[in-house]
Formats: sequence, structure tokens, C-alpha cells
Amino acid sequence: MKHVPVVLLSLCLAMSCGPDGNDSSQDAGTNQDAGTGQDAGTTPDAGPLPDAGTTPDAGTTPDAGTTPDAGTTPDAGTTPDAGTDEDAGTTPDAGTTPDAGTTPDAGTVPDAGTISTPCGIPYPGDPNGTPNFTITALSRTHPDLPMVSAPLTTGSTVPIIEPIQGGRVAFIGVRDVVNMDPCGATLLGALKDTSTGKLVLDSRTTNLRNTDGRGSSTDADDASFSNVPLCPNQWASKDIFDQDYELILILKDRLGKSLQKTLTVRPACTVPVEEAFCRCICKQGYKLGEPCP
Repeated sequence: MKHVPVVLLSLCLAMSCGPDGNDSSQDAGTNQDAGTGQDAGTTPDAGPLPDAGTTPDAGTTPDAGTTPDAGTTPDAGTTPDAGTDEDAGTTPDAGTTPDAGTTPDAGTVPDAGTISTPCGIPYPGDPNGTPNFTITALSRTHPDLPMVSAPLTTGSTVPIIEPIQGGRVAFIGVRDVVNMDPCGATLLGALKDTSTGKLVLDSRTTNLRNTDGRGSSTDADDASFSNVPLCPNQWASKDIFDQDYELILILKDRLGKSLQKTLTVRPACTVPVEEAFCRCICKQGYKLGEPCP
């Protein structure tokens, strides 16, 4: 029996070869003819992969890369161009705040004395200004007539007047007060005998009325004047009337600002119907209880 290798046998069975092994193997050997593996090898022919490789061709990413092209951010960057803050930068140019800063320029608040105070009286002047005032004294020509104040200067006559409490006093006040608080102001008036240094005094606390932006005592209110006690004269080395004395007035506001002024004045019994009695109790050495005309 002829021995055929298993491989050949298997091949023969697959090729339907006869038992005599005729050359149908070559006839059916269409492996080369049908070897269309190369002919049908359209893989390289149909290889449009590189042709259809439009990824790089259609790679419009760089072409359509309008990000840099349409990058109008720097182009449309009109922030610096339209940056009219600098161009039309009218903030510093129109910065008229310092220019129109008329607060210090028109700082007429202290000048116009419109600063409010606890007592409702407008502040006369500037709180930071230097204080000043004029000394005044009340006078009358008859006991039934109202008293009227007048300014005092060195050498002025100071009327000796009978107050409601009796005796004789000088009503010493102020006017033209500036740069001092008008609420609860203290007036301390004193008359000094320069020969002995002795003095008499009276202190009052009052609100100063504001007239045309300046403070003053009120003529109709003698409590807004210092009631300096002069007579009966039991303190001076000379007559009170027709003699020179030193008049001292200290004005102090509620915030502690103060000013003192001193004048040489001459008290006088100026009310005609009271002149005799005035001279009696105001003479040097008068004794209490001594009768007077």
C-alpha cells in the first residue's frame, strides 16, 4: 500500500484530486491564477487613506484658525484706544472739586456766624478765631425809664444806678463779642481802688444775644450784665463818684475761651432825682444807717 504523507493527503482531499494523483492539481492550481490576493489587493490601489487623508488637507484649524486672525481682542482692543479716561480723561481735568472747592474759599460759615449752638443762638464769628468784645455800661436818665447801654473807653463815665436789690451798682456788660460761644457765658466785672488794691466784683452767667453776627448783653435784662456793687461805700479809700478807678471785665465762654480787658473809668451819680442820695451812700467813710437826704 502506498503511503501518502498526511499533509499531502489532506491537500488532495481539499483539491478533489483523483486517486491516481493526476495533474488536476495543476489544473486546479488556480491558486496562482486566482491568486487575486495581489490582483484584488486593492488595498494599496484603493488606498485612498492617504488621499482621503484630508485631516491635514482639511486641517483648516490653522487655516480657519481665525482665533489669531479674528483675534480682534488686541485689534478691537479699543480699551486703550477708546480709553478716553486719558484722552477724554475729564476726571482729573474736570476735577473741579479742588478748583470749585469753595468751602474754604466761601467759608463764610464762621464769618456769617451760622454755626449752631446748644442754646440756639448762632455762634458769633469763628470758633478758631481770636476772641474780642467791647465793654459797655447801662445808664438811665430817670428811674421810670428803661436803661440803655453804651460802650466804655478809657476815661469814660460809669453811671451809678440803684438795682432792684437796693444799694448802688454799676451794670457792666459787653457788645461786639466775636469768636466766643454765646451760650452760658460768664461775665466777671470788678472795680478796683488802685490806691489800696481792694476791689468789689460780681459774676453772672448768661446767654449773649446775637445781633448782626456779634454777641452782646441784653439791655432789657440787667441779669445779662455784671452788677458790680459800689455803694454803700465801705471798701474804698475815697469817694466812689468822681474819682478814677480801674474797671476790669473778664468774659469766659462755656468752652473755656476767655478774654480780660481793663479800663480806667470814673463812676458818677448820673440819675438827677437820685443824685443826693447816691452821693451820700457812696462817699468815703459812709456808715450803715447813716441818714441820707
